[in-house]
Amino acid sequence: MIREEYKTLNWNTTILGTLTYLTATIEYIDKAKATRLLSLPYGQQRSLTKSMVERLTQAMNADEFIDAIANPIFISNTGKLLDGQHRLTALTHTNRTIPFLVVRGLPEETFVYFDQNRPRAAKDTLKVRGVHNPQKVAAVTKLLYQLVEGVSRSPRNEVLDRMVEDYPAIEDAVSRAESMTAATHIITSVGATLHFLYSLEYPEIYSRFFELLQYGGEEMKNSKHPAARLVKKINAQWNKSGGKGMTGDYWAAKGTAGGTIRYDNRWKAMSFIHQAFMAYVTGRHSFNWKEEQVVIDSISQMCRRNIVIRNSYDPLWFEL
Repeated sequence: MIREEYKTLNWNTTILGTLTYLTATIEYIDKAKATRLLSLPYGQQRSLTKSMVERLTQAMNADEFIDAIANPIFISNTGKLLDGQHRLTALTHTNRTIPFLVVRGLPEETFVYFDQNRPRAAKDTLKVRGVHNPQKVAAVTKLLYQLVEGVSRSPRNEVLDRMVEDYPAIEDAVSRAESMTAATHIITSVGATLHFLYSLEYPEIYSRFFELLQYGGEEMKNSKHPAARLVKKINAQWNKSGGKGMTGDYWAAKGTAGGTIRYDNRWKAMSFIHQAFMAYVTGRHSFNWKEEQVVIDSISQMCRRNIVIRNSYDPLWFEL
């Protein structure tokens, strides 16, 4: 039995620059209390992983559940559940009462920091924000991050979250690119990434180029027009891949600024689109397809001119 004087700890700390009052309590949680906590989620929680719930339920029923204290249940200062959805759901499938360490009082903004070493995907973070089509928005934001930083790694969830907050047009670019995918076989994440970048760099002329790709037009009757050449190039790749599009095996290349982007065929598709678009911008109908890496370097430079990534927050957001 846990001694009474050790059941609750109260303290003040600075979280994300704000003085915050927290309580940490050992709470005995049963099915009914777990259900109440689950009824007050913060935003749209990530989708439940059935296999994880089943594994946790089995562990609880076998008295082999050992992380009730090591991994706290986190509740916001507004009473919303921030972290613990899978554990509490598993508990509702048992008749057990289990002591959990419950930390209350956290700002809701801290949600994006949870599960960085566990499988909370970037799309789950964006889903909580109410972002439409969070999986594809996350994919586009990841590509933009890699282009700016010249690296292969994915951004931390809190960095990605701030990028979407700072550049809401990413979500609109995904919606527009989705409708273009069926007509052109261009992967949504690739089309949306360039749609977003061109809206910043070439706001007056970019939309017509994408309209030609999606709907056609008088210009497309000229086989040498950049948009017509791009469609032919993409269709050739589509047919070559057996209808699998521009995804596939990785091919080696060095990234910009001394980085090490590990390019796959999405980057190849991106290079084709960019070359055709730049020919369209400059009015050139005669151009040769260049090596992909050179083109990706050019896109990276465009990203750096237009995108600022806020990396200012230290990942150790608890200042004890």
